[in-house]
Amino acid sequence: MEESQPPRMSERLRELELKHLGGALALVVLLIFIFQNTDDTQMEFLWLDIAMPLFLLLLLTSVLACLVVILVQRASRKRRSS
Repeated sequence: MEESQPPRMSERLRELELKHLGGALALVVLLIFIFQNTDDTQMEFLWLDIAMPLFLLLLLTSVLACLVVILVQRASRKRRSS
């Protein structure tokens, strides 16, 4: 019985599509933007009034936006499959 070899790094890099490279580049640019903004800021949302570093607010907002996108995509796939 022959064991299958895991793909080499060069083979894995060839399989990457342009959308993956674009997503990685966008993530790097977003993280650079977020961590350059270190000033404190005042946030008011509903009854909350919070002072926090701007980079933390941007990071939390980005994570929440990603979660919303993932949930909407899942709901859309579920609706199409049924």
